[in-house]
Amino acid sequence: MGFFPLSLFSHLYFFFFSHRAEGREYDKSGNLKEWWQQSTIQKFQERMKCFENQYSSYQLGKDNVNGKQTLGENVADNGGLTAAFHAFSKWSQTNHDPLMLPGLNYSSNQLFFIGFAQVWCSINTPEALKLQIRNDPHTPSKYRVVGTLSNSVDFSRAFQCPLGSPMNPKRKCVVW
Repeated sequence: MGFFPLSLFSHLYFFFFSHRAEGREYDKSGNLKEWWQQSTIQKFQERMKCFENQYSSYQLGKDNVNGKQTLGENVADNGGLTAAFHAFSKWSQTNHDPLMLPGLNYSSNQLFFIGFAQVWCSINTPEALKLQIRNDPHTPSKYRVVGTLSNSVDFSRAFQCPLGSPMNPKRKCVVW
């Protein structure tokens, strides 16, 4: 399934056009001019705060992830997954052969999300995680997966996660 590189491409796209929303400061001719309405700016900032708070609540040992420090990457992960899944869904509509793995009883959609999570499989020492939390703009792998998938309605639907469960919270963070 060639949709995981698409997820990474989409991540990069959302990284450049998401959390700072610098494009809103320039009009269609490239002139420095605010063109978003104040209500749009406020809603955008509220959505960014949702991500910041969500990821700041994740803890490894005694240290919390710094949701402000990791905001751009977290928004990019979430937007990238959403865009890649929509592309996968569209592709699936015209390619009706279900993608299955022998011996596993997972749907194509479930395998898509398993593949996304598998990309972030890693083993880290506690010291490395502590340094990552302090200095790195990337959320540790575990919470890149948990945070992104728990915000995905499509993931919750594919795995039938009960509403209000850890992987299907009632409040999800979304950008657009």
